[in-house]
Amino acid sequence: MSQRQPTLSELFLDFFWPNRCPFCGEIIAPQQHCCPDCLASFPPPPDVFVPLLDAAFSFTTYTPEAARAIHLLKFYNQPKLGAVLAKLIFRTFEQELADCRIDCICATPMHPKKQRERGYNQAERMATELARLCQLPCLPLLEKTVQTSAQHTLSAEQRKHNLRGSCRVALPDEVKEKRILVVDDVITTGATMNEAAHALRQAGAAWVGGISFAHPSFEDEYAFSKDIASISTKKIAHTSKA
Repeated sequence: MSQRQPTLSELFLDFFWPNRCPFCGEIIAPQQHCCPDCLASFPPPPDVFVPLLDAAFSFTTYTPEAARAIHLLKFYNQPKLGAVLAKLIFRTFEQELADCRIDCICATPMHPKKQRERGYNQAERMATELARLCQLPCLPLLEKTVQTSAQHTLSAEQRKHNLRGSCRVALPDEVKEKRILVVDDVITTGATMNEAAHALRQAGAAWVGGISFAHPSFEDEYAFSKDIASISTKKIAHTSKA
């Protein structure tokens, strides 16, 4: 799909306030989402399988580079990065999403207390932009009723049980007999997506798919999370100021 040419006003703005790669801070063209080097650092993901999903997609493998992007979005107050991740997802899966005949898109929910602390739900930022690109409604179909431990702090086995019963459908009339795509930043064990899919199916959804920015390529996600925690934040700090 060819990109449109920038307008004169966009070129003028870009001269004085150039567009920068959200991951490394390098100057990029007005219509680019990130620089070629950062885009090349995101390898294709392994196959994504989540038992309760009819289809599952992920843009990239959960590498240190993908982890930095997600940490910027979640922990460095950069909610606009959610739209960038959604654009990369859409560019990769535009045809697949069209083939799924989706009725609406929703985000995995965040407990209200946690969302107030962070200021936004990163999955919702991604879902809103992906829905706009797909020309579909983005609805707040799910809500989290129990404040659980953060998934990234738990082992793979603990994650499977941590979220059980923590999610419910907020708009049941919008779910019945609908084909729904759930958006999250990462699919690891699939526990979050399974909980969301279970609630939606209980409310009568006809089809439930899931999509994320990243998915790990091996089983021990907990060990990988510990490795990611040791990554230097120098690049993150630089990018957050760009």
